[in-house]
Amino acid sequence: MAKLFLFGIGGTGSRVIRSLTMLLAAGVDLPNCDRVVPIIIDPDAHNGDMNRTVQLLQSYQQIYKRLGPREEGFFKTDISTLSGISQDVNGSVKDTFIFDFGGINQSFRQYLSYDGLSVDSKGLVDLLFTQDNLESPLTIGFRGSPNVGSIVLNKLVESPEMRFFADNFQDGDRVFFVSSIFGGTGAAGFPLMLKNLKDTNTRLSNARYLRDAPTGAVTVMPYFALQSEDNAVIDSNNFLTKTKAALSYYEHNLQGLDALYYLADTPDTPYENQPGGTQQKNKAHVIELLAALSIVDFMRYSPAELRTGGPHFHEYGLNQDAPELQFSHLPDETREIMAKQLTQFLYFTRYHKQHLPTDKAPYADNLKLDYAMRNEPIFRELNTFLHSQDSGVDQWLQELAQNRRAFRPFDLQTDDFNAMILGKPVEKKWNDFFNKGLSHNYLLDNLNKTEKSIQEPDNFRKLLELFYDVTDKAFEEKVKVV
Repeated sequence: MAKLFLFGIGGTGSRVIRSLTMLLAAGVDLPNCDRVVPIIIDPDAHNGDMNRTVQLLQSYQQIYKRLGPREEGFFKTDISTLSGISQDVNGSVKDTFIFDFGGINQSFRQYLSYDGLSVDSKGLVDLLFTQDNLESPLTIGFRGSPNVGSIVLNKLVESPEMRFFADNFQDGDRVFFVSSIFGGTGAAGFPLMLKNLKDTNTRLSNARYLRDAPTGAVTVMPYFALQSEDNAVIDSNNFLTKTKAALSYYEHNLQGLDALYYLADTPDTPYENQPGGTQQKNKAHVIELLAALSIVDFMRYSPAELRTGGPHFHEYGLNQDAPELQFSHLPDETREIMAKQLTQFLYFTRYHKQHLPTDKAPYADNLKLDYAMRNEPIFRELNTFLHSQDSGVDQWLQELAQNRRAFRPFDLQTDDFNAMILGKPVEKKWNDFFNKGLSHNYLLDNLNKTEKSIQEPDNFRKLLELFYDVTDKAFEEKVKVV
C-alpha cells in the first residue's frame, strides 16, 4: 500500500491539512496512494488551529473506519495516524496526528542550558539570538523566529516518531511538506526536515527509499496580516523581509525536492495578533484551500514525471482577479478537480441538516434513521463532522466566504437547492408544473428509488452511498457544469 506522509509544520500546516481533509471528505480523488498519514509538527500544544484540525482528522478517521475502502464516494481516502500504519511493539509512538514534543515547559534559554555554557559559547549565543529570543517560552512555539525553531526542530530526526516513520517507509511511498515561509516553525522546520530525510549519512533506516521517494512541498508566502499592537511579539510588517531571507536560503538548500509550490496573496483584513495558544484560531482562507490542492496536484504526477527535468516549480493564478471568488474565477483544471465534489458535498450537508431529521419516507424507514441518528455513535460523529460550530463543514465554508479575498462559490444563506451555486442557478421550467429543478421533492424521490437498488446491509454505509449516488445524479441532470 503506497502511503503519502504529509508533514504539516506550524499553524499554516494545520490549516492546510484542515482544508485537505474537507476535500477528501467530499470525495476529491488523491491518486497514487492508498493512505494519507498526516504528521502535524507544532510545539504549541494548545494551538487553536492545530487542535481543531486534529479533532476533524479524528472524526474523519472514525467515519472512514466504518465505511471501509471504496472506489468512489464521500470519505473514500484512508487517513491514518503514524502509529496506525504498523504495530508499534515498543509503544514508543502515540496514536495521534501530532508530533510529540514531550511538553517543552521551558524558555529557549533553559532549553540551551545557557547558564551552564562557557563564556565564549554565551558570546556566540548572544550574537545569534536576542534577549527576547532567549526568554521566549517554547510552550507557544517559536513566535515568528526561525532561528529559534531551527535549533529546537533539528533534534526531530532523533525522535521515536521519526525512527518509526523511517522503519515503516516503503518503496513507492511519498513525502510532502506544508509550511509557511514568513513565520518561525514552518520556515525553519521544512528545510531542516528535508535535509535530514535526504541526508546521505543519515542513521535512519530505509535510507535509500527515503532519498529516492518522490518529495514535494508547498511553501506559503504572506497572505494575511496581523493587527499592529504595542510590544506585540509578532509584527506582520516583517513578513516580507522574512520571506525574502528564507527564499534566498531555499534557493541553494533544498536538495532532494522534486516539486515546490508557491502561493501568496495580498493580505486582507488583519487577524487578531495571537502569537500562540488556544486563541490562535484563524478563519479558513482560500490560500489554504489552494495549498491543499497543490498536494492533490503533486499526487497526480507519476514518479517518472517528477524526476524528469526536475525540480519542478509551480505557481498558481486565477482566471480572473476578484475579491470574491466563485467557481468561474478558477482555472478549468481546478474546477475539474473539486467543483462537482464540493457541490455534491454541500447538497448532502444541507439535506442532512434541513431534511434528514424530519423525512418521513420509505428510504428513511428502511435505514431506521430516526433511531440511528439519535442513538448510534457513528451517526453522531457524522453530524459533528458536518455541523460542528468549531470545525465542521458548515463552519469551514462560512469562514472561507468571510475573508476580503473570499472563496464564495455557494450561497450559504439560502435553503433553495436551485440557488446554492452562485453564478450558476439551476433552471426551472415554469411551463412544466412537475419540473421544479433541484427541489426537495426531486431529491426525496431519488432517495426512495435509489435506496431500493443498493445492496448494503450496514445502514451507515448505505446512507453515505445513497447520498453520493443521488447528489451525483442531481449534479449530472440539473447542474451539469459550473
